[in-house]
Amino acid sequence: MNKYEEEKLKDKNHVATPRWVVENIYDLIDIQSFKSIWFPFNHYDSNFKLKADELKLQYKATHIFDDCGNDFFKTEPPKDCDLLISNPPFDQQNEIIKRTFELVETNQIKAFCLLLPLSTLETEKRADIYEKHMDKLNILIFKKRIKFIGKSNSFNTACCWVCYNIENLKEKIYWI
Repeated sequence: MNKYEEEKLKDKNHVATPRWVVENIYDLIDIQSFKSIWFPFNHYDSNFKLKADELKLQYKATHIFDDCGNDFFKTEPPKDCDLLISNPPFDQQNEIIKRTFELVETNQIKAFCLLLPLSTLETEKRADIYEKHMDKLNILIFKKRIKFIGKSNSFNTACCWVCYNIENLKEKIYWI
C-alpha cells in the first residue's frame, strides 16, 4: 500500500466527492469551456479527475499525498489557469479560502469552485472576504445533504459551492 492509500484510510480530511456532485457542477459551469484546470486536492481516484478524463479536459491534479510533496499552500497553479475546482479539506477552509482569493488577486487563476460545508458562509472573517469579492461571487446551495464516499452517515453534511468569476452562473444564489 502506498503513502496515499495509507493516508486515505486514516485522514479525516480525505473525503471523496460523489460522482453526481461532480457531474452536476461540471454541467452548471460548462466545464468544457475552461482550457486550463487545476484540481489542487485530487488524486487518481477522484471523480473530478475521472470525469475530466472522460471529457478529455486539460488539467493539472495535485494532492498532498501524491508522493511528490505537493501542498496547496506552496504548489503553483498551472500556467494560464482559468479554473480551480475541488473539494478541499474542510478543517483548513479558512486558509484555503484566503489563498484561493489571493491566487485570483495575483492573476494566477481566473475562476474557482470550492465545495465547502454550508457553515463556510458563517463568521465575520469569511463574510468580509466574500463581501470584498461580491461582484463575481456565486453560492450554489445543495437542497439535500451530501453523503460522501467511504464515510459513515455521520458525515452527511450540508454543503455549497463557493464560486468566483464563473460566466455561466448569472444569479448570486442557486439551490441545486
